[in-house]
Amino acid sequence: MKKKTKLLVIIISLLALIALIVVGLVAYVSNALKPTKAFINGKVCANNEESCEITPFIIDEGSYDKDTIVKLQEAGIIKDANIVYYYHRLFGTSFVAGYFELPHQYVDETGTKKDVDLDYLLAFLANGNNAHQDTVMLSFDEGGFIREYAQKIGEYTTVSAEEILNYWEDEEVIKSYMNEYPFLTDEIFNENVKYYLEGYLFPDTYEFFEFTNCDEITRKFFNRTLEIYNKHIDEFNSSEYSINQIFTLASMVQWETGDPEDSKTVAGVFIRRLNYPEVLGSTVTACYAFDLTKQECFEKGDNLEYTQTYHPYNTYTVQGLPPGPVCNPNETAITAALNPDLSHNYFYFCADLCNGGTVFAETAEEHQYNIEHYMLACGY
Repeated sequence: MKKKTKLLVIIISLLALIALIVVGLVAYVSNALKPTKAFINGKVCANNEESCEITPFIIDEGSYDKDTIVKLQEAGIIKDANIVYYYHRLFGTSFVAGYFELPHQYVDETGTKKDVDLDYLLAFLANGNNAHQDTVMLSFDEGGFIREYAQKIGEYTTVSAEEILNYWEDEEVIKSYMNEYPFLTDEIFNENVKYYLEGYLFPDTYEFFEFTNCDEITRKFFNRTLEIYNKHIDEFNSSEYSINQIFTLASMVQWETGDPEDSKTVAGVFIRRLNYPEVLGSTVTACYAFDLTKQECFEKGDNLEYTQTYHPYNTYTVQGLPPGPVCNPNETAITAALNPDLSHNYFYFCADLCNGGTVFAETAEEHQYNIEHYMLACGY
């Protein structure tokens, strides 16, 4: 009899435990199938606003529904992407691409204001009438400046140049991306850096929705930069220079020569000079220091007014590399910085305006000869 009683107690206990587990799972799933309290309370918005009535949200062309649901969780709009995904597969309709302004509340057919629930949210994203779908293709020049990129974005999208530039200068915003994008390191926050993300916005052609936001724009650039970084990850890891130094060197190479064949040799000259006590003496760093355009830099050349004026970026007046990149380099310049040609003993170079490309020299005398015969003689 005692054995039967014990067995009965065990069975009842197991049933009670199973019941608790089931109740707990039902409660968890039920709770997961609701937007977050933060979203309902209007705290999930663009650009770190305190509260808002709508939250901008973008679904890129070609995105899978699961990607979109994961993105909803990452944005703090839903709680559990896995549960919502399976729920959506059972009851939802495929999402459409576009820029959405997700409401936190809506007015039902009786005129009553209600908080948005999950069904309303998923249906809203599946309705093409709610999406701004016009896009623009924007090309960003190799070796372009971050302020030029911001200006172009401001001209063709709903994000102003000032807005995106401020976003790119927000230290906390940049830190929030660091786990996803390992090429971003604390070195970029050097107190002398002019623009934190100069050099890290890979020059390419991108498609943006006209209605967009700073996060989506930034991720477009970062995802492309990440592709290049991962492609050359072994070279980055084996380099004696830091990631920021590599991007900085690449930016100097990019500006100094547009000839892919000369890029590694130019990088080699800089590396060789870094190993000696003399300064790098790169004109482009002085031009960047004093906000000269590339045309102005070309016209002024080694003007003493600029090259002899102290600035943390001016490598005529400071030792070593500048504190950060001076433009946004392409892949050729990045690979040149990772694999400089050190097979020569060149210490100098200048543009060959007569024949194109770059001419190199081992001595100051040879360099002066090249300046006179390949630059000054041909229209410098």
